[in-house]
Amino acid sequence: MKLVKKIHKWASVLVGIQLFLWLLSGIYFNVMDHTKASGSTYRSQIHENMVIDHTRLVEPKTVLGNFDPSIVIKIINILDQPYYLLSHVKALYPYFVNRYTLVDAYTGQKALVDESFVKQLASKSYKGPGEISSVTLITGFIEDFPKQKNPTWQVNFSDEIYTSVYIEQGSGRIVGHSDDEKRLADFFFMLHFMDYAQEGSFNNWPIIIFAFITLWLCISGLVWTVDLGLRGQYQIKYFAKQRGVKLFDKHQKSMGAVSLSTHTNLLDGLIEHDIALPSTCGGGGTCGRCKVMITPAAQSTSADHVHFSDKELQQGYRLACQHFCNDVDHMTLIDVTEAKKHTLELTQSRFVSPHIKELRFKIIGEASLYFKAGAFMRFFIPAAKGVSIPLRLPEELKPHWQHVEQLTFEHNACSRSYSFAQPSTTTDELVFTVKIQTAPNNTVLPGVGSSYLCNLALGQTVEVIGPFEAFFAKKDSNKTMVMLGAGSGMAPLKAIIEDQMAIMAKNSIAPRKNIHFFYGARTESDLLYADEFYQLAQQNEHFHYYPILSQTNDKWQGATGYVQDILLLNFDNFASDISGTNTTDEPSGELGNVEFYLCGPQGLMDETMELLKAKGVDESAISFDEFS
Repeated sequence: MKLVKKIHKWASVLVGIQLFLWLLSGIYFNVMDHTKASGSTYRSQIHENMVIDHTRLVEPKTVLGNFDPSIVIKIINILDQPYYLLSHVKALYPYFVNRYTLVDAYTGQKALVDESFVKQLASKSYKGPGEISSVTLITGFIEDFPKQKNPTWQVNFSDEIYTSVYIEQGSGRIVGHSDDEKRLADFFFMLHFMDYAQEGSFNNWPIIIFAFITLWLCISGLVWTVDLGLRGQYQIKYFAKQRGVKLFDKHQKSMGAVSLSTHTNLLDGLIEHDIALPSTCGGGGTCGRCKVMITPAAQSTSADHVHFSDKELQQGYRLACQHFCNDVDHMTLIDVTEAKKHTLELTQSRFVSPHIKELRFKIIGEASLYFKAGAFMRFFIPAAKGVSIPLRLPEELKPHWQHVEQLTFEHNACSRSYSFAQPSTTTDELVFTVKIQTAPNNTVLPGVGSSYLCNLALGQTVEVIGPFEAFFAKKDSNKTMVMLGAGSGMAPLKAIIEDQMAIMAKNSIAPRKNIHFFYGARTESDLLYADEFYQLAQQNEHFHYYPILSQTNDKWQGATGYVQDILLLNFDNFASDISGTNTTDEPSGELGNVEFYLCGPQGLMDETMELLKAKGVDESAISFDEFS
């Protein structure tokens, strides 16, 4: 299959190039001047004014007897004089190989189509301003008329378009006119008919080879499509079958064998057996967390190459979301969580900003769920119809959506991951903040998962798996916590903050730690839970809240810009101040006494990571949750 894909790729490149050339030449054919493109700019139509004196004609029988055997004899007019044209070799077309003899009809003598003769012929068929500049007899390939196989005179004229008149030596026939206009058209005809060998025909070897390449492209594409169907890429259940795979844990201890469907990737297939691998990207291959080692080592994907070294790839390390059981006999699970499937029922849905909703769920048929603050769950989004503008949109928020076109779309089943926005220690409900992703244009679907979840009606249910605990506060640490977030990236940070505040409130011997929360939004209406955080900062001396807006008005009194920029402006004083406020064995004022927690868009994450590293912050002191 690897060879099929490789040949398919290069075949598609060749076909794509030729399709572009067809498009280019087709456009030219629609705009060109057809008269000029035929080489007829200065061509004069020769009218036959021949008057035959039959009393002077030599009998055809006599002429035939004086020359080589002929298949055809006919009388023609050249320069208003009658000539017998004897065809000794007669081909299907005049430009094929023929052999003629031209005979003066009055004298019976052979007429020579020499330089003087062709000058007269060329001048009579030409009406331009130029003079004859050269006369050449061509016995081989004729570039302007590649089909012409017989010796031909080329008569060139000195005009602005370099006109050439071609006259066949054996018969005196005017083959045609050519000039720069026709030569340009011939170039595009060559591209269009793939006549790269200059055969003067569309029935040429390049186009025949191209036909076989196109045939291979179709066949390999069909083979590839069937293979993807069998491997479950299109989830065509008709092609699906069960296949047994032996499982081992990271210590190579046998976990038994499971039967997996060939139309479900390994990540989702294991979930059917209550085996959950960590994944924050929902199977997109971007987070790189669902690591397994499979035998035999299947063909690696581009996502595998991003997350594994060449040595690891050779050992069989792969991402479970990128592979199917077709190629797997044994599979070692590198990291297995205790996450399970749950059914959630929506109990509350409200807008906390114009584009972000707070969703509250209860677990059906189960007791309360405990998880570390900062954890997330993976939601299984079924195939359904979606809308570009949220249903039940409050009147006051409609101005924020007026630029979005009302569209209805259909989407396939998928999965998406969302972090808890409230710790399990403070509520029995599962709380999430979900940003409704809009589409940049009509060719791209809006956010499928966010649109589906935020349009659920109260009482509706959704399947999830989790919780997954990958981003959380470090245990038994009294270091100052600096948190940076933006948009719906607030969710896990909010949960961690509330959890830490609850621990300090309930436990008098818990370490007193400072928490500094930098949160960025576009406008003041986009600030999530602003009142709650302002109130928390007023009531607790250990919590400090720094809202930052990128788009402000005259009423805004807070910081303006981007979160990472505000952190940089205040970094030295900030780091020195908070380091000295903790009671630890570490020297006061050192960055080793600070922990950083990041969650937000990729730009914020990347720039903040570079900033912290440039300031000498150790990587072990930086925790982040990539949700983008």
